[in-house]
Amino acid sequence: MRMLPIPAYESKHSVKRRRVHFQFFLVVLLVGMFLCTNAVGAAVSSDPSLSISLSIVEGDAFRPGNSFHTITEIRNREALGRIDVVVFYKILDADGKMILSSSETVAVETKSSFVATFNLPVSIEEGVYFLTANVSNLDGSKSSEVHRSFNVVIVPTGEQNLIQYVVVAAFVFTGVVWFYEHRRISKLRISGKELNKYIDGQKKK
Repeated sequence: MRMLPIPAYESKHSVKRRRVHFQFFLVVLLVGMFLCTNAVGAAVSSDPSLSISLSIVEGDAFRPGNSFHTITEIRNREALGRIDVVVFYKILDADGKMILSSSETVAVETKSSFVATFNLPVSIEEGVYFLTANVSNLDGSKSSEVHRSFNVVIVPTGEQNLIQYVVVAAFVFTGVVWFYEHRRISKLRISGKELNKYIDGQKKK
């Protein structure tokens, strides 16, 4: 049996279809990676009726000795009045070594939000760190945990001074430009009397 050649338009169609499939696979892969990345900061709850969320106000990069603030939100989905819960914070390095820890007791009915402050040690090393917040009721029957990552960056003294010089120079340059621009605009302004005088002069001509 003689094989008929495949028309050129069919081969182009097949190539286009394969490209569409590949692009679809790429989109699915990127979406999956995005969801997995965001899942790292999700809460891990042993009891769905008590949950906790945590956000770092100033971002995710700090220097040794810096302070930062977090907003902690606790939800009690099976509220039967106000209950006391204990929130335990830990800052761990990449090896799991504890850098800081603190705890506080708060009252919550259905929802409670509050701000916590953390002071990084001056001697802390550069790297990735994890802030963990665990909430549990007083008898420990309900608990939930959430964690966030942040970076500690050490800027050399020379680079830090250079950044400060650049910032100061930018402020000075902006001030000088504003001053001369203000003077230029002031010179262009004319009073109403001068304007009327100029108009009368033009009419006489």
